[in-house]
Amino acid sequence: MTTSLLNCQNKSVESQTKKEDINEELIKEHMKLQERIELSENDTDTLHLYHLTETDIEIGGQVLSQGMKNNGYILLEEKAFIKRVKEIFEENSDCGCIGIKKHLDFTTYFVNPHKEKNIIKSEYDYTYDHIFVFPKYGLISTLPLLNDIITLNNHNLSINLDQATIARNKYLFNGNKGELNWLLFNDKEFLKTLLIYFGYDKEEKINELILSDKYKEYSEEFPASVEKIGNIFFVKDCEGKLKIRKDLLKYVDKTTTKDNNKYISALSEYIVSILYSKEGPSVFTDDEKAEIIANISNIEIPKLNKFKIGDTTVWNAKTSTLFYLQSKNAMNHPEILSLLKKHNYFGFDFLKNYIESGQLLDEEPSPLQGDE
Repeated sequence: MTTSLLNCQNKSVESQTKKEDINEELIKEHMKLQERIELSENDTDTLHLYHLTETDIEIGGQVLSQGMKNNGYILLEEKAFIKRVKEIFEENSDCGCIGIKKHLDFTTYFVNPHKEKNIIKSEYDYTYDHIFVFPKYGLISTLPLLNDIITLNNHNLSINLDQATIARNKYLFNGNKGELNWLLFNDKEFLKTLLIYFGYDKEEKINELILSDKYKEYSEEFPASVEKIGNIFFVKDCEGKLKIRKDLLKYVDKTTTKDNNKYISALSEYIVSILYSKEGPSVFTDDEKAEIIANISNIEIPKLNKFKIGDTTVWNAKTSTLFYLQSKNAMNHPEILSLLKKHNYFGFDFLKNYIESGQLLDEEPSPLQGDE
């Protein structure tokens, strides 16, 4: 994926995208400076270190833009690009694991899986996977270090873009499904970041890959903790409000069958073991808990009633999680029914009819069933 910077400059503009002027001397100057972002083995004087600046990042974005154009990237209008970025990185993000810092010419989206308190200090640290967004150039990248994307041969500069940068931008902003396939096989960590931390759940293939991967990870822990998968579905945004990854729930609904209830079963356990854990207060309010329960129950109860009749090997629960939650003989949270009614069952007509018709309370196991 190498393109000559000089050749790019001398080409006539064939696309509708405006060609950016490349200041080669400035690029060479900053390539030299960036050689000192780490000290050599023989140099221990920290005064010799070079600290990256906004200028370094801006130049990097400009070079990336030229390289992307030469790899067939179609530039979105700036307003459309900004809208798309917000859809991907802000609408369903988990504030505990991300951060945002706006600069004049770019925005940094911090990736903070370990919830470091001073994550902002790592903005220009190449060992992190923070995402830099360039509205002016209509693209995203990791830290765009010049010596990683440019080679210098006989005073000529050539751009060398890695396939991950090309694939990420072409998929997210050009809708290129071929590049999505490349990402699924070669860039799982980035897709995991998109879904888990930023809440991008619009692509079923990504949902399938990451849910399967995380479920396997949690099921192999000792003891198994598949209920933790619920933390991917329900998060707090940076305003402290509940965010529900609705398309992820739709995927669970679609893939739950008579032979496969692993995800909805894990979400059921999430309610019992995490949402109503006795080990500490929940991050969610009672009303938010009710909304979470409504979303899970609206999938679980219809599936349970449909499939447990034919085969109890997979669907072996005697009652729904909602019944178990409100029952005085189980978790004893009868207030959940009042909260659901208060919010008109969060718009779920099935749930409203199921509860108000008495079908939920009809789940009460007989004494014989309870002894089994």
